[in-house]
Amino acid sequence: CSSDLLRGRGKLLRTIEKEAKEDLGAALSPDGSIIAVSRRDEPEIHIRLLPLAGGSDREIVVKSWPNLAGLDWSADGKGLYVGSTSFQGATLLHVDLKGTVQVLWRSTEAGVSRFLGGIASPDGRYLALWGATHNSSAWMVEGF
Repeated sequence: CSSDLLRGRGKLLRTIEKEAKEDLGAALSPDGSIIAVSRRDEPEIHIRLLPLAGGSDREIVVKSWPNLAGLDWSADGKGLYVGSTSFQGATLLHVDLKGTVQVLWRSTEAGVSRFLGGIASPDGRYLALWGATHNSSAWMVEGF
């Protein structure tokens, strides 16, 4: 739905079908004209670009990169920062609207979990990386 600070909730702009258990990542373009949507936990990342004011949907396939971990637009709206995770670690990618992939950051450390992304400053000069890690231990207790 559109939103206006003075008038409140506006008209419905777009709907998408989603299964109840489906885990999606989504991001609104800087100009508010396109929403990018992708499923998590897929063997290859597929990003759907859904225009909010009419026009045709598009899909970007991020070949050879599994498990969406984050989805954020670049400041200029010409690409997306996409997190990908696997057993080998986590990687932050820049994917332009044609599907060209550039690796920006990679971690091979254990404990990197399923959330990783990049948020651009409004002028596009800086990129903040965000992520989550987790560690776990197993203990065995005898003779208690």
